[in-house]
Amino acid sequence: MATIVPSYLEDYVHPVIITSELSAQPFLDYTGSSEFFAPALRYDGSSSERNARELAEQARALDADAIVAIGAGKLADTAKNVAELLNVDLIMVPTLACACAAYTPFSVNYDDEHRYVGSPLHGRNSVAMIVDSALIARAPAEKMVGGIGDTIAKWYECAPVLERANDLSAFDQLAYQSAHLIHDILLEHSEDALKALRAGDYDNEQVRLLIDTIIGLAGTVGGLGCERARVSGAHALHNGLTQVPGSAATMHGDKVAYGVLVQLVAEGKEAEARQLLAYYDSVGLPHSWKQMNLEFTDENLQTVAEYTAQPDSTFLAAVPDATPQMIVDAMRVVEEFPVEAA
Repeated sequence: MATIVPSYLEDYVHPVIITSELSAQPFLDYTGSSEFFAPALRYDGSSSERNARELAEQARALDADAIVAIGAGKLADTAKNVAELLNVDLIMVPTLACACAAYTPFSVNYDDEHRYVGSPLHGRNSVAMIVDSALIARAPAEKMVGGIGDTIAKWYECAPVLERANDLSAFDQLAYQSAHLIHDILLEHSEDALKALRAGDYDNEQVRLLIDTIIGLAGTVGGLGCERARVSGAHALHNGLTQVPGSAATMHGDKVAYGVLVQLVAEGKEAEARQLLAYYDSVGLPHSWKQMNLEFTDENLQTVAEYTAQPDSTFLAAVPDATPQMIVDAMRVVEEFPVEAA
């Protein structure tokens, strides 16, 4: 990895790295390096447009002609914003399998209070994505649990949207089949992959399979099916949860996984939601506000529901007749699901 990444930068004169305090040292430790191969800027963890503008100014002062993103999901989203502001190429080096952010051409932006504000689609994607599964596998297994939560949603979010459509292209159909394959891979291999990670078996075949599924296959679904296959109810519920104080401490994928259950109940598929509980418990995904360390109050439920049911919300793509009250009712149903004893 110490020589692989620079080999992708031979066409650039002044590449600039964007990384984080949490990602920088694990990368250096893994590569056996004492310092980075290019100037390195630190993002502030906010995934905000403000921070992207600040980093763009710092990179511009270094005459950057390429941005190298070394880190996880929010850092990847920030780096995409920076590369677009500078109109330079972007190279992705994911250090976690916590989402498909390294693969996709859009950013998920938050404000300084960690509340979701939007997902701009960029005019171009990265020119390279360098995935080293042995590097990624060394992260805490809980980070991959979040990736599993974000990725399991691909099937549950695109299926109701594409199944109602009567104009599916060949690529839409491939997106649908890919999402179903992702679902099957996760259900079959997640638990064994997590056991291998916790045992320190970083070169495990199941671990590599999960990393490729979370980063690559998941990103492919939205690339093939575009807006209709990208997100719907679960991610919209995630966006609503970010409006509640304290939600930033819960991983993106954990909130999305909870959103899957709420979406299914709102669709009238409570039985299907309940069938997922054993899987959620086996891998450690949350299905209650308590498990996400959030206060289950009437006020918070209403805040989430009203944000999630806005007229332009993608929740309506999955549940076209959704109202705030329907979403509140669905969250109350999910909250009553049995929680496995510790």
